[in-house]
Amino acid sequence: METLRRLHRLPRLALHLLLGVLLALLYLRHVQDGIPDQRFRRLRRWWLHGVCRHLGLEVRVHGTALATPALWVANHVSWLDIPVVGGQAEVGFLSKAEVRHWPVIGWLAAHAGTLFIQRGRHTARHVAGLIARHLRAGHSVLVFPEARTTRGDEVRRFYPRLFAPAVEYGLPVQPVAIRYLDRHGRPDPAVPFVGEQSFLGNLWRVAGRPRLRVELHFLPPLAGDAFGERRALAEAAERAIRAAVTGAPQPASSAAGDSGGSATHGQRNTRWAWRPLRMVTLRSKCSPKPSAMTV
Repeated sequence: METLRRLHRLPRLALHLLLGVLLALLYLRHVQDGIPDQRFRRLRRWWLHGVCRHLGLEVRVHGTALATPALWVANHVSWLDIPVVGGQAEVGFLSKAEVRHWPVIGWLAAHAGTLFIQRGRHTARHVAGLIARHLRAGHSVLVFPEARTTRGDEVRRFYPRLFAPAVEYGLPVQPVAIRYLDRHGRPDPAVPFVGEQSFLGNLWRVAGRPRLRVELHFLPPLAGDAFGERRALAEAAERAIRAAVTGAPQPASSAAGDSGGSATHGQRNTRWAWRPLRMVTLRSKCSPKPSAMTV
């Protein structure tokens, strides 16, 4: 059965990747100075959601994300985190400079408005400036403050330097918790991109899974200007995400804001279908080493 699943999913994914290259070439004019416009962001969201669909991921969304520009922070389990989150919201990403040189994927990321930074060569202030420029343009940015992937059953310490834009510019922070579960509701061991495995090896494992359920939690936002320093803000976001990932009790936070989003707890399964010049929502399901997608 695993072989049949791979024969069904991987060719479709390859065609979808080719489609992404063609669309990026057609829509290059919609990315100015590294910042994509609204039409391109919608297209990117549709394409990333398609990656999840072709791999058979069932994404269940809990809560409501901020509708206003914000610094998004999430726990990091796999390269799948990018299409899972990006397929549900119009958000950009911060990545290591090495990703720019990945075949095809690096080219797509560069032309989709991804922010690249060279580890060890950029100060916190420079990174804050890059993120703030996108936020001022109305473009939310997602970072992975753990700086490495995990097995999905824990959350590592968050590095405070990535929270500098929120503190310096008084921006809201949107915590996001990601969980990959098997049919028994336990963390799926096939998903984490950890250890010595390669990207293709991990993709091969994921493509053969009978069912992958993804729980995506948009947690109550944090007001960046309510914290005196970035370390305190990082610790608050870390606690909130750890509570959602591990089920540990979360202490009440006085810094949670209402900057444009509410923290409801309903679920929604969505599939985005492409129609000319618009997006239509259908009521149906979407059929540790250092991370390569973080800093």
